[in-house]
Amino acid sequence: MSEHSRRKFMAALGAGSAVAVGSAAGLTEWGTTSARAATDSKGLSKILTTGPNDPQYADITSGYNNRWTAQPEQVRFPTTTAQVVAAVQEAVDGGKKLTVRSGGHCYEDFVYNAEVEVIIDMTYMNEVTFDENRSAFMIEPGVKLREMYELLYRGWGVTLPSGYCPLVAAGGQVTGGGVGMYSRSLGLTVDNMYAVEVVVVDADGKVRSVVATREKDDPNHDLWWACAGGGGGNFGIITRYWMRAPGATGRDPQKLLPVPSEHVLTAHLVWPWDKVSRKDLGNLINAHGQWHLDNSDEGNEYRKLGSYLSFFPGRTKGRIELWAYFDGADARSEQLIKAYMEDMNKAVGGDTRTPVEVQRQTYLRTYQLNAGRGDVFMNPTLRGEHRSAYLRKPFTETQIDGLYRNMVEAGYENEFDLAWMVLTSLGGKVGDVAADATAFPQRDAIFQILWEIHWFDEADDDPHISWTRQIYSEMYKETGGVPVPDDVNDGCYINYPDSDVADPAWNKSDTPWHELYYKDNYPKLQQAKAKWDPKDFFNHRLSIRLPK
Repeated sequence: MSEHSRRKFMAALGAGSAVAVGSAAGLTEWGTTSARAATDSKGLSKILTTGPNDPQYADITSGYNNRWTAQPEQVRFPTTTAQVVAAVQEAVDGGKKLTVRSGGHCYEDFVYNAEVEVIIDMTYMNEVTFDENRSAFMIEPGVKLREMYELLYRGWGVTLPSGYCPLVAAGGQVTGGGVGMYSRSLGLTVDNMYAVEVVVVDADGKVRSVVATREKDDPNHDLWWACAGGGGGNFGIITRYWMRAPGATGRDPQKLLPVPSEHVLTAHLVWPWDKVSRKDLGNLINAHGQWHLDNSDEGNEYRKLGSYLSFFPGRTKGRIELWAYFDGADARSEQLIKAYMEDMNKAVGGDTRTPVEVQRQTYLRTYQLNAGRGDVFMNPTLRGEHRSAYLRKPFTETQIDGLYRNMVEAGYENEFDLAWMVLTSLGGKVGDVAADATAFPQRDAIFQILWEIHWFDEADDDPHISWTRQIYSEMYKETGGVPVPDDVNDGCYINYPDSDVADPAWNKSDTPWHELYYKDNYPKLQQAKAKWDPKDFFNHRLSIRLPK
């Protein structure tokens, strides 16, 4: 595979790029001080604010998806929870529409839209430290995932199972559940969330901060539960996470979060569409899905293997790619990853004469190498459209038909090679947790699916958005155009929001959007909404609704 192709695929494993943020120079001071702010290591004693007359305004009022822009009265950059409380209180008192940005990667316009008047930008709340009082790692929402991984591992030799894109921030990633390459072996990010600090608004319009933990006797436990998979923009502004693995005890930080293997094995295969028939595709889909069903139970040595199976459309550049990662690099793990790749190659009718090449690298360098090759998403002018789904079993024949037709026969070509559908491995440790233990309900899914399409010019919006809607609608035409939870499908991922699933023009099923994302956990999320955001101050098109 060419280096150019590899870079683009590795970029697909994450959720994109970041928007340039103005430096502290030239920003206006505003607000209150706190003990921490007075001695802030960033040199900021008051909250920073910028507005339409400032030169950096255009850069900080659009998201990673260049389709989403805003014209707020102010963008504020707090460095402390106290500053967030003050900023939210002023917005409540002034009746201002407020949204929150962590990394700027929301797939919909929930942060950047025509209605927003105040944006709280969490860029400067980006610390990762060990909190001895709570015996947990404190992570602020503005830290980028690459920085988070490196700080945790360099300092303490621990990690968190989370997303792959280096420039996605923790703030939005964690609240939806947090899925990534180590999910099968280490679980979800929220499975390691011990506590969370949230700035909330009560029924009288008073703003305060609340700390909620996973301790069952905590009076705020329901808020912790809701933030452990309920998605962002629902209950308040999260200002701090505390992370400790479930069951971990003591005060030694090196024993309080997962410890990855020192080395990681990777392997890769590519099959061009001109070498893959509809029958071959079906064989691969079924073999890949059955493998995950057969290798997820506790004690299975394949739990340390995760993979990304991706489909790129078009007859000229179109192809299927399989990347596999094995957390561990002994002789047995190399045999296992080779056997897995060889089985998938045989299923699709690939050339089995060339041995599967396995690469070995240290844990942190594996992440840095592959995340760094996602430089295509450093381009800040991309536009995009996205969809998501979960699978509990391999695709049906109708779904495979829709996949093949739209990838190969529909005539769609993305001239920039920026369109794909990727299946991320689940199962394993993700399924060890009950569906109602956190707000994340898709615990027995074997794959998370992302459709991701990018282009550059606004004039080209229609063909790319239309193709995305077409392939999604066709693949789920048996269930009304959306992945209604059943024996095969298991709904959608709230970190990949898609407003089409709430539109009857595209969701023709009898299943409402909130059941696709939250399944049976939605009523409990509504109860948390009523308790912690009774004024519905924090809301967007797919936010939790107050109970009627």
